[in-house]
Amino acid sequence: MAMRGKSTSRGGRDGKDSRKKTDRDKEAGARKRVRVVDGIEDVDFRDTGLLRKFLTEHGKLLPARITGVTAAQQRRIARAIRRARVMG
Repeated sequence: MAMRGKSTSRGGRDGKDSRKKTDRDKEAGARKRVRVVDGIEDVDFRDTGLLRKFLTEHGKLLPARITGVTAAQQRRIARAIRRARVMG
């Protein structure tokens, strides 16, 4: 078995990042937060205009960290969206 040369750094990188920074790397840190509503009291499954604000273009529910609602509001919104889907 031949011994390879000794490397003092892990992965042979010498403390430098060999990967070039791209525009995508810069955007990853600045996640966009969309504040949909300030304070919603009543969520009705018939209020499609309000419910659409909480859906993606594919019809999936946006997470609370993006919309800025509380956990209780998120549960009410999810329940209303499920009811609206069933009612058609």
